[in-house]
Amino acid sequence: MKKYFTPLIISVAICALSVLSAQAQCTYTAMSSGLFSSASTWQVSSSTNAICSETPTSDTDAIIIIRGFNVTLDVNYAVAKDGSIRIENSGSLIGGADLILGDGTGSQAATQLIIEPGGTLRVAQLTVDKATIMVDNPLSATRPTTLTTDCNLVLINSFITDNSQTFINGSIDLTKGGSNNTLCGTGSVRIIGCVFGGNGAVRKMANNCASSLVTTVCSQQQKPAGCPGPVSNNNANEAACDVLVGTCAPLPVELILFTATTTARQTVVLHWVTASEKNSHSFVVERSADGKVFRSLGTLAAAGSTQARTTYDLTDEQPLSGISYYRLRQVDLDGTTTYSPVRNVKRGLASGEGLAVYPGRSAQEWVVSTALPAEILAQGPAVVRVIDALGRLHQVPCPADASQAGQWALDLRSLPTGIYIVRLITAAGSFSQRIAQ
Repeated sequence: MKKYFTPLIISVAICALSVLSAQAQCTYTAMSSGLFSSASTWQVSSSTNAICSETPTSDTDAIIIIRGFNVTLDVNYAVAKDGSIRIENSGSLIGGADLILGDGTGSQAATQLIIEPGGTLRVAQLTVDKATIMVDNPLSATRPTTLTTDCNLVLINSFITDNSQTFINGSIDLTKGGSNNTLCGTGSVRIIGCVFGGNGAVRKMANNCASSLVTTVCSQQQKPAGCPGPVSNNNANEAACDVLVGTCAPLPVELILFTATTTARQTVVLHWVTASEKNSHSFVVERSADGKVFRSLGTLAAAGSTQARTTYDLTDEQPLSGISYYRLRQVDLDGTTTYSPVRNVKRGLASGEGLAVYPGRSAQEWVVSTALPAEILAQGPAVVRVIDALGRLHQVPCPADASQAGQWALDLRSLPTGIYIVRLITAAGSFSQRIAQ
């Protein structure tokens, strides 16, 4: 019997190892704009039966995909070896928390941060420890791809391709392995603070680039308030500003936040914040149904010239059904214009859905909306009916100024408090929804 004992144990051990190696990564795909720490933001999936948490767990190899939504980084998060963050379709990851990319193990290519055209990443501090970052080339000059830190960018062992815009509102810290970092691309890096790591640290990064396309780097060499100094300053040169970095001129407007969010009334609130402005005349909010053709929605006067943080808000009272795209057009006193990243929100129904009813511009106004194709609506007049709990039909006014294609506003001030059924009758059928007036 003994001769079978040892092989049995070996067999069990091998089986256990194979089960461990078969465990898969957890993938978190943003399904709406919201908090990074909220389960309602994410759809969780795995290629096996691996157990995944409801929200991304720090220091794991989770795959995070943000496609067209605006996610707020409200907790510090670390991406371990083989993990990744991908921001697509003009999505964003913005917040006042720290992000760590890589854990110092594996290859640089194993851990990645990809910001696709039109995407935005803005965090408090970004540390890159044996990982790869791609700030991809924008689709057009009006939809820049941006990577921004409110404090330092700490590079320990990184490969960065910057084909668009990187803004460091702290310093770049290369004191823990500056010679192991690589910076390539056709974009630009603007630094408010310094470059730590010894004279010529940035040039050493560029020399590691195999191609001749090297990102333009400039620094204002101002010590940012509240940001830490170098991580590992073993000598005076490392702690000093790198003198081989070009000097940046101050930006006309430093936009640090731009969001678009829906309210309970299904309006869209546009909110943006600037850290400073110089000769700024106005902000024009533009809206688009397809992300390509934009039209002016409203204009707010800018602060002119100020070093103080300035906050702006504008509400779209009658947003489009489905997905709307928004951007800011900033206009200087001399007429020069620049554009913000694009934000998008989903309101009402997805394409092809029948009926949504939600509060309008006042307490007694309700908006009836349909996303049925125009060819169906063109087959015959759409009729909106309001029916009380006893089945009685009520005639209510429909203000013409609030109506759009596939959308009607109902004035229910003449109706007593109660439960009502709103029914939309079209060539494609009848759709109903209950409301409490």
